[in-house]
Amino acid sequence: MKSYHLEVAVEARLESSEDFESIFETVADALADCDGVMNADLAADTPSHVLTFEMDVAGAREAEALERGLVAVRTALHAAGGSTAEWEKHFRMLRQTVEVPSDEQAKLIQA
Repeated sequence: MKSYHLEVAVEARLESSEDFESIFETVADALADCDGVMNADLAADTPSHVLTFEMDVAGAREAEALERGLVAVRTALHAAGGSTAEWEKHFRMLRQTVEVPSDEQAKLIQA
């Protein structure tokens, strides 16, 4: 399996910046608890209500790694109230980026 670096940006459709800030810790903690995700990080742009997830995920193919990463993102968002039934009411996917790390980066990830 190869290791892939993923970046996923999500807009939180919330009423206020206070609401946005209140979900950050919950989402960050849930992301850290996701299986199969390494080097997870979460950044927030409060004025635009955008959460940017970064992580390394292993997969036989790029599509498999992306799928695993999106499951982790969705799991973390569910922890903050973004249930499947009302997914689009609360969160909107903005972009997804998948990178294959260089050989040196891959060695560091696997260490």
